[in-house]
Amino acid sequence: MGGAPRVARSRALALVLFSLASSPAAAARWRPAEALSAAFGRAEETLTAASSSSSSSSSSPPTFCHGIDCPPFETVATSAVYDTRAYPAGLRWTSTVISGAGYDDAVSAGFGRLFRYISGENADGVKIAMTAPVRVRVDPGRGPFCDSNVTVSFFVPFVTGSNRTKQIRTPRPTDASVFEDVDEAASVVYARSFGGFADETRVAEEAAALEEALAKDGKGGGDDGGGAGTYFFAGYDSPFRVFGRHNEVWVRSDELRHPRKPRRVEGP
Repeated sequence: MGGAPRVARSRALALVLFSLASSPAAAARWRPAEALSAAFGRAEETLTAASSSSSSSSSSPPTFCHGIDCPPFETVATSAVYDTRAYPAGLRWTSTVISGAGYDDAVSAGFGRLFRYISGENADGVKIAMTAPVRVRVDPGRGPFCDSNVTVSFFVPFVTGSNRTKQIRTPRPTDASVFEDVDEAASVVYARSFGGFADETRVAEEAAALEEALAKDGKGGGDDGGGAGTYFFAGYDSPFRVFGRHNEVWVRSDELRHPRKPRRVEGP
């Protein structure tokens, strides 16, 4: 599962990544992150400064991953609005689902569950290295009285020395709401990058802009009178990084068969 320095560094990063998909105010609600911000600062000094990269090979992750494990992909096309990426089959994530809550609260709750899991609340009592991005899948309810589902996921780390080709064996969760999630098939992902702090409103706006661009390019998208469609947020930065932040919204090509316009997730 990697050496002790790697785990210590990535766990320090984990303590503050929970608010990647929310505003700084949401970060303040989770008090342990504030208490350990100094530990993150020491870890951050060892990481490469953030900058954008358009592709990720098996041996060279993009620099916006900040030196921790993140999923490999190939960029197959670019435009002014979004990139088209190919992700391989079989990528594994540790996930949990939050229903009936607003986006910011759902991300905070989901991160807490997953962080406890990688901190040792698992059948083996072991600590697991933190990775990037924190992936948030948004499945808005199909009607005004239907709950929305938000799936928060941590990427499973690679085996040390595997050249980013083999992920570790993960221990069984002791929390029944935490589970292993596998991307069974290879996927084509349309990814739109943006900077700044990504709260609920900003994420929904960027997702809507992505689907509008896809519709103009003949790839589906737009409002056809149905419910809201599935989209993803991927966050790579801690809330303590003020400049050069890197966020993404994703839409998978296979989820454009019944195009919908993303909308803001509403709580109960």
